[in-house]
Amino acid sequence: KNVFLPKLKEKGVERIFYEVENPLVKVLTAMEFEGIRIDESFLNDYSKTLEKEAKQAEESVYQQAGVRFNLASPKQLGEVLFDKLKLIDKPKKTKTGQYATGEDVLAGLSPKHDIAKRILDFREYEKLRSTYVDALPKMISKTDGRVHTDYRQAWAVTGRLSSNNPNLQNIPIRTEKGRLIRKAFIARSDE
Repeated sequence: KNVFLPKLKEKGVERIFYEVENPLVKVLTAMEFEGIRIDESFLNDYSKTLEKEAKQAEESVYQQAGVRFNLASPKQLGEVLFDKLKLIDKPKKTKTGQYATGEDVLAGLSPKHDIAKRILDFREYEKLRSTYVDALPKMISKTDGRVHTDYRQAWAVTGRLSSNNPNLQNIPIRTEKGRLIRKAFIARSDE
């Protein structure tokens, strides 16, 4: 207090501290304590759906490639796409000399080559499943059956709030499959 109080005066931010930041602490604490109800059965069902769709995408890739390989290996994927199938005349390489198989490369290929689209589909389904759909139920408190995130008021450089464990700001919205995850969050009025 003795260190920071003079700095508040010096910077001219006393009013913001006392009228905005301090009262917000109580609100955020209440939100953290309250938590969020998650529809665990929806997520469990959705996990099975995503697993099935990922498997279909993976099988489609193997069928189009004419060979089974480790789809999670960028090295093997690059060899299949660029050595075996020759999708590009001069494919980009990484600093380590492997073929670049990142999302940007595959997105550029996907309009002309269905295999690239199916690889992107596989990656999306697996990421959604592992990062959100399977992870959120593990964060449900055994005490009250709710997920309790940590809201961080002074974490982001931009001044916005952030949340952690889980980061609720990262729940996907760009794709239809990602948006479906939001259906698992149950509003207090719907309980």
